[in-house]
Amino acid sequence: MGLIKTLVDRAYKINNTWLGFHEDINNLTDILKEYFPCSFNREDYKPLPTLHRPLLCYHSKKNIRHFIRRYCNDLDIKLVFSSFKIGNLFGVKDPVPDGLRSRVVYKFVCAGCNACYVGETCRHFSSRIREHLVSDRASHIFRHLKDSPHCRALCSTDNFHLRQSTPRA
Repeated sequence: MGLIKTLVDRAYKINNTWLGFHEDINNLTDILKEYFPCSFNREDYKPLPTLHRPLLCYHSKKNIRHFIRRYCNDLDIKLVFSSFKIGNLFGVKDPVPDGLRSRVVYKFVCAGCNACYVGETCRHFSSRIREHLVSDRASHIFRHLKDSPHCRALCSTDNFHLRQSTPRA
């Protein structure tokens, strides 16, 4: 059952439309029917009845919770109590500086001639910039700046723009 849960979870995370997810689940069902015993078939399981109960979310203190729970017990309402904390409004982590971000797609635009280069790196962004500007002789940016001295004077790390890359499956 763990394998099936994992495959369904991956299908859900990979797809960005319900149609694609539905198609993947149908394909997964066909594959599993071939390799697993019939006790895993979908027809053998009866769907659980769904209860449509209203949901009431309430931010409260403990003494009020007991009172509400006692008097709303007869009603067919699902009560959810959540505590409000100031800490929920603020993030715990500091933002990662651009130079230390990894798995990014970056774009270099030359200030002298508007030449453009798009690249991707899984390493720290600052390490890759340093390679482009100083040490990677095979880099298109390095060759462009070497061949165009008027562009080299205008180049700085401000010419690089980055976006977070999507994780690969």
